Order: sequence, then C-alpha cells, then structure tokens
Amino acid sequence: MEKHSLRQIGEESSALIKVAIPAILAQLAQMTLGVVDTVMAGNYSKHALAAVGTGANAFMIIFALYLGLSFALNPMVSHYNGQGQFKKIGKTFQMGIFIAIAFGIVGFFILRSMETPLLLMGVTPDISGLTADYLTAMSWGTIPAFLFLALRASNEGLFSTKAIMICSFMVIPFNILFNTWFIYGGFGLPAMGAVGVGYATSVVWTLLFVFLLIYTYKNSRYEHLNIFKNISWPKTALIKEYFSIGTPIAVGMLMEVGLFGMIGIMVARYGVDLTGAHQIAMNIATVAFMVPLGLSVAITARVGFWRGKQDFQQMRLAGFCGIGISVLFQALSVTLMLLFRHDFVGFYTDNPELIQLAASLIFLAAIFQFSDGLQINSAGALRGMKDTKIPMIYMAVAYWMFGFPIGYYLAEYQGLKVQGFWIGIIVGLSIAAILLLSRFIRRSKHAILFAQNQ
Repeated sequence: MEKHSLRQIGEESSALIKVAIPAILAQLAQMTLGVVDTVMAGNYSKHALAAVGTGANAFMIIFALYLGLSFALNPMVSHYNGQGQFKKIGKTFQMGIFIAIAFGIVGFFILRSMETPLLLMGVTPDISGLTADYLTAMSWGTIPAFLFLALRASNEGLFSTKAIMICSFMVIPFNILFNTWFIYGGFGLPAMGAVGVGYATSVVWTLLFVFLLIYTYKNSRYEHLNIFKNISWPKTALIKEYFSIGTPIAVGMLMEVGLFGMIGIMVARYGVDLTGAHQIAMNIATVAFMVPLGLSVAITARVGFWRGKQDFQQMRLAGFCGIGISVLFQALSVTLMLLFRHDFVGFYTDNPELIQLAASLIFLAAIFQFSDGLQINSAGALRGMKDTKIPMIYMAVAYWMFGFPIGYYLAEYQGLKVQGFWIGIIVGLSIAAILLLSRFIRRSKHAILFAQNQ
C-alpha cells in the first residue's frame, strides 16, 4: 500500500464502493427474505420458528455446495472481461445455466428426503417432522434458485451489481404477500404455518430468477457477448476451469456453512426455546454479515479484472482497499450490536426469556464480526486471483479441527450449550481470518515480484 498515492487509493476505493454498494444492498435484500421468514414464523408459533430455523440450517448445508461452485463464475467472467475475450464470457454464462439445472435437480431430491437424517442427528421429533415438510415445500424452488445464483455470479463479474440489487428488492413484497397467504391460509388455501414459508420461498426464488433472466436477455451492453445465441454444451476446457476454481470454493464454503448449519441442527436438541434464541441471534448476525459478503463480491470482481489485465500492483491495491473498507464497517457493526442487542431481538419476539437468551448470544456474535469480515474479504481477494485450493484447506483446518471441536467440548462437556458452540465459532473464524489474510499478502506480493523479473 505504501507504493500507492492517496489519489490511487481513493480512486480504487471509489471504484470498489461503486460496485460494492449495490452488491451489499442486494445481499441485504436477499437476507431480508430470511428475516421476514423468521419473523413471520416466530409470530405464528414457537414450533414454526424452530422448524424454519432448523430447516434453513439444513438447507444451507446442501445449498452451499452449488453456491460455492457458482462463485467461480465471477472471477472467470471478470478475467475474460479484463482480457477482452468476450466470446468466452457468453459461453461462461451458458455453462453456468447448464450446471445450475443439473445441480438443482439433485438438490430437489435431497431436500425431499431429510426427515431421517434430521432424526439421526438428534433433532427432536416435534421439530424434525415439521422441518422435513418445510424442506419438501422449499424443494420446488431449488432449480430456479440455482439458476438465479448462476446468473447473479456471472453478472457480478461484469460489475452489473445494480441490476441484481433491483431484482432482489422487487421480490420482498412478494415474499411478504405469499408468506402471509400460505402461513395463515385464505382464498381457498388452508393455513400451512412453517410449510407455507417453504412454499413462499420457492415462489420468491422463481421470481428472482425470472427477473434477472429478463435483465440479462434485454441488456443492450451484453449483445456482443451472444449469451442467448449459438447455445451449445460448453467445451471441456471451460468446464475444467470452472470446476478447478469452483470446487475448492464450494468445499471451503461447505466447511463454513456446514459449521453453522451443523451447530444449528445440534442446538435443536436443546429444545424449542434455545433453538429459537439461537435462530434469532444468528439471523441478526447474518444480516450484519451481508455487508462484508457483498463487499467480497466487488473485491473478487475488481481483483479478477486487474489480474486479467496483468496489472498486479493494482490487483493488490484493490484487495487491500476492500479489506480496509470491511474493517471500518465491522467496527461500526460491533458497536451497534453491543449497544442495541436487546432492541434487535425485540423485533423478532416479545417473549422475555427468548429476548434474554438471544441477547446473550448477540454479545458473542459481536465479538466475531471482525474475524468474519476479514476472512470473507480475504477469501474474496484470493478468489479474484483464482487462488482457491489452499484457502479451502485453511477453512477445513480452522472450522473443523479447531472451531467445531472446541465448540462441542464447551457445549457438551462444560455445560455451556449454545454459548459453547458460539465460542467455537469465534475461534474458527479468527483462525481462518489470520490464515487467509496472510496468504493474500504473500501471494499478491509474489505476483508483483514475478512480473517485475520477467
């Protein structure tokens, strides 16, 4: 950073923010869908809240596999954009759609077969049956959900984050409408409670995909890319590149999401009250996480663009600017969560016991805000460099050799229950942040030195 002037830092930060703000707002809008689901389920009943929370955790473990794969489309498209290889951009869009359909079909059948696995993991029968019905209802939205993710990641690689933001906000009223209708019934439908939330989610994912598809098809800036012309199965080399980049991202994301998801499922063994408190606190923490997550999208695109142009100084600057912006936001996030944690929980429930339990967890969530933001944005910078294999190993070590075992020990053997698992999350995220940031510093510096010696 010391080799760049304040003007250069300001220009790159401005370019990053221009891409990041719509991406952040899109992530917040999509997270709002989950918040609406949680709030409306909680207002219906404690059992509906527990089922939706447990089901969402189970769904994310499955969802993470394709979500990570789709992240490969962003650096691929941004690299080709920097290199001016526009034909490959169109073929990358097409490949993303083909693969999304294939994985969506697999996900459809998995979600419809979850009751036995939930019982085997110790989820109580009063929650497991309702959760399985909720996931079955959600299964209808799996294919459109994966198609939306493919289009989203490809558009992000072209810095088209504003369109994704608009589409994401457009579906929020539909989410509220269909949740209300399906949860409470009316107009010929019976009240379905938690299952209604699942059906509403399927409708919303379908609308998201349709809206973004229309934008991609109608966008005049994309005409030269021939996304919807000469459609054919992608070449083997392109598929290999996709899976070479995407598979480590998917596995790494599965490690992280799996950590949160597994903890959510294990917490369900502690009963309805602790499960509800965990879900509320995790929902609030996840809302805060949407800002660094959206910023990581912009970091990947900017780092990938400059790497495509072989400008490694600017690539390194883009990564550091993004990580610095993230740290500033996390400081604000920590402050707000510590000062207003009881108020935030009160938005979800008026149950005094749930408020107290969830507020104690939000205190722990505030602690891991810095680590969470640092690890996701360091990983975003490394994705822009197409460096995904070693980060995957780092995540496996951080989350499953340290985070989960420590959390399990504290929860089960020290009697801390939910709080013990959350302490394990703090440990895992902190180790991941240190490892990933250190790698970006080393790899970006090595790229500059290698280019100077050529």
